[in-house]
Amino acid sequence: MFSVFKNKEEKQALREQVKELRAHFTGEEMEKANVEIQTRLLLFPYFQSAESIFCYVSMDNEPSTGEILSTAFSSGKRVYVPRCIPGKERIMEAVEIHAWEDLERGTLGILEPKKEIKGTDKRDFSLMLIPCLAADKRGGRLGHGAGYYDRFLEGTAGKKLCLCFDSLLFPKIPMGRQDIFMDYVLTEKELIPCGKR
Repeated sequence: MFSVFKNKEEKQALREQVKELRAHFTGEEMEKANVEIQTRLLLFPYFQSAESIFCYVSMDNEPSTGEILSTAFSSGKRVYVPRCIPGKERIMEAVEIHAWEDLERGTLGILEPKKEIKGTDKRDFSLMLIPCLAADKRGGRLGHGAGYYDRFLEGTAGKKLCLCFDSLLFPKIPMGRQDIFMDYVLTEKELIPCGKR
């Protein structure tokens, strides 16, 4: 029990550290990093050959997925994005969309699929692009703490790639038993294969 509390405390301390680091990002730095991250991703062979992708819709302070989603739409890939289902269970579902017009403001003000678009039971994707607050080179990922992604990823198949700003790459993210490791971490400077735990 003690290790669980310690893990949560370490993660919360890291979140505060990330918040402080992000406060020093300039708009120019953020824009340049986003261009580099998206360019690297679009050249990534797993993206180019992917028939289906699961991809988060980025918020202002996250690595942008705008160009990634637009390219996926125009190249005929099947595109799935997350939608949070309200309730105590903190469950997320994948929803197939075909254009930006399929999105609206949803939970926490995040762009989500319109309510009339049904979710899917699909759990097998060619490539999954996952957001983070911070990450490490083992594939450890620090989220916001709600657990939506870890619950969702537990039952999925496909390469999991985390987009992370280089300055938010830490030596080691504390990981619990319920936390899911990434297969790759992509920053504006490098693509990191994460085979070792």
